[in-house]
Amino acid sequence: MTNDNTTRKKANAVFFAAVMVISMVAVGFAAAPAAATNASNLDIGNGAGSDLTSQSGTLSNVQIDDVGGSDNPGMFVFIDENDNGEFDDGEISATNTSTYSPGDTGISIGELDTSGLDDGTYTVYGVEASGLSDGDSSFDTSVDLTIDDAAPSVQDAVHYTSSDPAIGTTIEISFDESIATGTLEDGDIVVGTSDTTLPIDTTAVDTSGNPQIFVNTSKTTYNNVENVSISGIEDGTGNEIDDTFDVTFAPTTVNTTVDDTSESAFFEAFSGENVALESDGSDTFDIEGPGVSRTRGTGSNSQIYVLNTDDFETGEYNITNSDNEESVLDLRDLGLDVEAGEDNFTTSDDVTATVTSDAIDRDISADVLDEDGDSVADLESTIDDDGEVEIDFGALDETGIFTIEVTDDNSGVSAETGDFEITEAPEGDLSFEETFITQERGDNANITINFQGDLDTAYLTIGDEEEVGYETNVTVDADGEDSVTVGFNTYLAGNTSEGDVSGSDVVFVADSDSDATVTFENESSDSLNNMLAAGTYPFEMSENSFVENANDNADAVGDLELTERGVDNFRLWTTSTDVYEDVEDVEDITGAVENETVVQTSSLTEGDVLIHELTATGLEGAIDANGDSLADLIDAGAVDVRIRQTSGSTAPNAEPKQVDVGTMIDEGDVDIISTEGSYFIAFQESNIVLTEDDRSIADEDEFEVRVQVRDERLLDPDEDELDDADGDLEEFYETATVTFEYLEATGEFDTPVEVTSAEGQTITGETNAAPGQELTVRVRSDSEVSPGFVLTAEEVAVQSDGTFEAELDFTDASVGDNFTVTAQQSTFDAEEDGTVVEADAPASASFQVSDLNPQDVTATVGDTLTVTATVENTGEQEGTQTVEFRVGGNAVASQDVTLAGGNSTTVEFADIDTSGLDAGDYEHGVFTDNDDQTATLTLEAADTGDDTGGDDTGGDDTGGDDTGGDDTGGDDTGGDDTGGDDTGGDDTGSDNGTDDGGSTDGSTPGFGAVVALVALIAAALLATRRND
Repeated sequence: MTNDNTTRKKANAVFFAAVMVISMVAVGFAAAPAAATNASNLDIGNGAGSDLTSQSGTLSNVQIDDVGGSDNPGMFVFIDENDNGEFDDGEISATNTSTYSPGDTGISIGELDTSGLDDGTYTVYGVEASGLSDGDSSFDTSVDLTIDDAAPSVQDAVHYTSSDPAIGTTIEISFDESIATGTLEDGDIVVGTSDTTLPIDTTAVDTSGNPQIFVNTSKTTYNNVENVSISGIEDGTGNEIDDTFDVTFAPTTVNTTVDDTSESAFFEAFSGENVALESDGSDTFDIEGPGVSRTRGTGSNSQIYVLNTDDFETGEYNITNSDNEESVLDLRDLGLDVEAGEDNFTTSDDVTATVTSDAIDRDISADVLDEDGDSVADLESTIDDDGEVEIDFGALDETGIFTIEVTDDNSGVSAETGDFEITEAPEGDLSFEETFITQERGDNANITINFQGDLDTAYLTIGDEEEVGYETNVTVDADGEDSVTVGFNTYLAGNTSEGDVSGSDVVFVADSDSDATVTFENESSDSLNNMLAAGTYPFEMSENSFVENANDNADAVGDLELTERGVDNFRLWTTSTDVYEDVEDVEDITGAVENETVVQTSSLTEGDVLIHELTATGLEGAIDANGDSLADLIDAGAVDVRIRQTSGSTAPNAEPKQVDVGTMIDEGDVDIISTEGSYFIAFQESNIVLTEDDRSIADEDEFEVRVQVRDERLLDPDEDELDDADGDLEEFYETATVTFEYLEATGEFDTPVEVTSAEGQTITGETNAAPGQELTVRVRSDSEVSPGFVLTAEEVAVQSDGTFEAELDFTDASVGDNFTVTAQQSTFDAEEDGTVVEADAPASASFQVSDLNPQDVTATVGDTLTVTATVENTGEQEGTQTVEFRVGGNAVASQDVTLAGGNSTTVEFADIDTSGLDAGDYEHGVFTDNDDQTATLTLEAADTGDDTGGDDTGGDDTGGDDTGGDDTGGDDTGGDDTGGDDTGGDDTGSDNGTDDGGSTDGSTPGFGAVVALVALIAAALLATRRND
């Protein structure tokens, strides 16, 4: 055991000694490089120990320091290309280029070729050693080398108008790194649009926001901007940008820093367009609105975020930036829509569509798209002031299924039609739209030709020299249109041979918007003295030549029947200036007639408009020959218009007043609006000019309007008859007349004027002003009313029956308040007193007149009149009024009438003597305080001969026994029964109320035979009632 222990101890000693030796050897080997570490301060071109960013190429200024020691085995520098922390054979390396001594600094190292390195960051190691072996990982010093061969890149480019005036309309370009712009020159930045390029001067480039620049576009917005090309800008390593980048256009900008959500501060845009959310630097935005809740940001180096609203609903969107500043974007619907003209087109048809929008004056781009979405045709247009435009792509050669896409240029909003088909056009064919056409002589006859397939030319012959004594040949070039309407002037036809008339005036394209061409070739050689005669004129056409027509080989034939022309009707209409200012064409007039704001009339009221409607055929050709309006015919003397006072309204020993129509036309105070066969001649009363400057029209002046056709060619008189008249054409004039009376404007409020203390109270009135006149009704409380009130109803319109109604709010008035109501801004004056009454108070008495008898009637001067009428109290309170019978505006009889509410009575005015009146027309009628009913009384001069004044009428037969005596004038009628106590006594008049008058013309009650009959019937009824 002892021996074993000794042996074990020895063995252990040997073992541990060996371990110590091996350990010391291992430590010696491991520590050997550290003991030899002598390299530091590696400089690869940016200073000792500093990292370097550089383009790839050659690092030629590499240095390193020796920190001392006793040996100088050499310096070794390499680039760790795979970033594994070890030296690998083949990695870029270099050694010192000359000997050095321990402790030397700035020891030059050979060039490091980095041209093969990709962009990225690499570690460059240095070590004092003669070389390294593959896998070595112990080094003295290191720095980072970043290879950057990439030019700066554009993150976003946005064209918008900044809310900052200093920036204005611009393109904001944000880069992904800092840039150097010192080498930027004019033209290095070029803005590209769909149709041009715009080189930018350096003065228009703001680089102060590096790495963000603004390109000023000189206050011009380019909604067709596409890209921007940039050169002359470098990054820190000298990489120059030279590329083209897409630009996003945003037509609307929201200044997110306004911090104002009031409606007046809303930013408006159309749903579907790009909206620039602008801040004053990089920012984020919370967007909340209909169906939207999201957060977006500008990104780095930008102050703009472009919000695409393609899928956004209309409505208000609240936008909050990172500083909690709020703004509101109000999205509206542009309403852009497009509809194809047809569901099916052929290759000979023009492909058309209608584009509409809720906004006007919008530039649009349109494309025809095939089934792959590729454009086969495009055009640009503008939606007009009506919010609509027709677009025409012309005929397309492509066949298949297509759509039309329309884009609003500014907003980028698009709309697309449904599918339509284009098929191959059939073979060509010609046809007439109508093969039998009727037109009046002198008018323009329209012959419409339909073109089918690839045919584009027609040879048209109108008339036949042998059959009807007239013939003309016309070439029609459709220029791709499906139909062309040829206008044929039957007034000028047959007058080109002497050179006074151009063939283009005889035949022409009737549609001014058509691109077709109509060429007059020739017509009959002999000039016609008159218009084409009434009769039937053949017309035919060929796709080949006029010879085909002449040889009866035409492709289509038809007949034109010319009928006699003439003046058919002449009537008057009136309206207010308020209505007439909106009248531009015949459709406006007919529409106003339907709305009863233009009404037929026989008078012209002060301040109104008079419209003369002349219905006449056969004038269109003459109008075209002299200009383009009836006014040209009037100016040429072919038609004469005279407006002259009638003799009946002209004062004795005075010349009739006459309107100077020619001067009014020359001064533009007469409007002539026409359509085929109807001519409206209109003027305002205030523009009437008389031939005598010192005279003026007066109330109740009556004028005759006479229109005469005087053109010999239009009149076409028989030659023999004209010779018999010694060539005096006047006998053949065509004349149409109509009369009107001038009236001063009058008006009044319906009485009594009573309202309650409530809203919706109406005050009504009546006027002779034309319908459509708009007036103001003003109510002003009397001076003793406190608190006082002033109420106004504006744009109160006169109705077709002459009434008007104003609705007013009397809520602030009190029962018993008195006021005055007036009509203002009207052609008439009206004023009335009114009262605020209890809501349930009975309506005041209002006496209305009806059943005037007789009405329009003729009598003889000296006749006695008996007039009756019904007076009804339409109010609820009893009232008493003086009821008058007036002739010519003067009260000639009156009586007081008392009526309970709702009751009526018949008033009679008997034995009205007309002997003091002159022969003529008078207005007569019954008048109350509230109403009147009038008619016309015509008095004729009395005949002084025996037939009227002798025995036959004034003697026995009528004035004697038979009528004036016992039978009628005696007991039965003129005595006790009628003329006595019951009728002729206290109830009506004297005891001899009927007896004395007899039945002579001079004393019969009423107006002649008609009224006498009425009186007899009345007497019979009275007798019957007495017998009952």
